[in-house]
Amino acid sequence: MLSQFVLTLVVGFSTLVLLCCLLFLAGWAFYRMLRRPSSPTLADYPFVSILVPFYNEPEASFRTTLEAIECSDYSGRIEVLLVDDGSTNTTAASVVEWLAQPRRKHYRLLSIERNGGAKGLALDAALPWLAADSDVVTVIDSDTVIAPCALRRAVEALYSSPRHAAACGLIVPAGRHDSWLHRLQFYEHVGALAAIRYVQSKIGVVNVVAGAFSLHRTSVIRELGGWGEWLVEDIAWTWRALAHGYSIAYAPDAVAYTICPTTLTGLFRQRRRWARGRLESFRVAWRISWPRTMKMLPWWLLWAQSALVPTLLLLIAGALLYRSHALLGVAALNWLLMAALNFIAVLHARIRLQLGPLDLVLVSICNTVIDVLLLPANVIGLIDELRGQRKTWMTR
Repeated sequence: MLSQFVLTLVVGFSTLVLLCCLLFLAGWAFYRMLRRPSSPTLADYPFVSILVPFYNEPEASFRTTLEAIECSDYSGRIEVLLVDDGSTNTTAASVVEWLAQPRRKHYRLLSIERNGGAKGLALDAALPWLAADSDVVTVIDSDTVIAPCALRRAVEALYSSPRHAAACGLIVPAGRHDSWLHRLQFYEHVGALAAIRYVQSKIGVVNVVAGAFSLHRTSVIRELGGWGEWLVEDIAWTWRALAHGYSIAYAPDAVAYTICPTTLTGLFRQRRRWARGRLESFRVAWRISWPRTMKMLPWWLLWAQSALVPTLLLLIAGALLYRSHALLGVAALNWLLMAALNFIAVLHARIRLQLGPLDLVLVSICNTVIDVLLLPANVIGLIDELRGQRKTWMTR
C-alpha cells in the first residue's frame, strides 16, 4: 500500500498545479478586460499542405472529412495529400471517384502498397511529396471533420509567435448523444482538459498536439524529422519539439469533430496506447534536453495523478482506507478545483458547441467517472513501456 504521506504529497502537488491554472485564468480574464482585443488575422496566409492518411475508412465518413476540407474558408494556398495506407476495401476507389469531380482545392492521391501498422509511418511516406515551398503541414485524421474556420484560426495561432513549432485546435468527439461512452469522451475533451491546455498555451508549455487535427511548421519538420519512429506520434513529436526549445500554440476556436471509440474495448486499447506514448515521449525529450523536459514535469505529473490515482478513489481512500483527514481534504480540494476548470471550459465553449446548463453539471460527473474507468488502461500502458513490450498500434 502506498505511503499515506507520499500519496498526500503527490495529490497536493497536482492540486497546487490546478490552483495555479485557476488563478491564471482569473488573472488572464481580468487582463483581457483591461486591454482592447487585437485582430489575429494575418496579412498573408502561408501555404498549407494537408496530409490525410486513411486505411479502410468507411466511404461515407471519409467523404464527409473531404467535404469539410473542401469547404474550409482558408484564403491561402492549399495542397491536400490523401495517403492511402494500404487499404484493402473500396475506400481508395471511392476517393478516385470523388476526385473526378471539379474541386476548388488541389488534391493528390498517394498509395502505399502495404499498411505499416502506424499512422506516423504513413505520414512520413508523404513528406517527400510536399511542395518545395510548403510553409505548414496540417495533419487531419480520416475520421475527423474540421469546422469551416478551423484551419484559418489554427494557422493564426501558429503564426502568433516565431517560436511556435506546431498548433492544435479543440478536438470534439462526435455523437455525444449516441451512447454513454460517447458522452463520457465528449465531456473529457471539452472540460478541464481544454481549460488546462488554454493555460498552457499562454505560458508556452502545451504538451500534446492532438493528432486528429494538428499543424506543424514545415521547416521544423524538416529540421526535426517526422513521426514514424513512435507508437503515439503526436505526443512524442510535441515533446521532442519542446525539448528543442520550441513552443506549441492552441486555438480553442479551431474546432474539429472526430469519431471516438464506440466500444469499451476500443477505448481501453486507445488509452493504453496513449498512456504508453506519454512515458515514451518523456523519455524522448529527456534524452534531448533534460533541463527543458523538467519544465514539463508538473504537467506530466498532473496527468499521472488523474490517470493513476483518480480523485474519486482518493476520496474513498482518504475516508475509508487511510482514515486521513489530510488526504480526504486535499482530494476534495482537487476535485473542486477540477470542477471549477470544467465549469469554465464548458462556459467558454457554450455558444460554439451549443451547450446548456445541464452540461455544466454533467461535465464534472462524467470526468470523474471516466478517470476511474480508464485507470486499468493507463496502468497497463505504462507497464508496457517500462517492460519494453513490442510496439503495436492496437487499433488497426
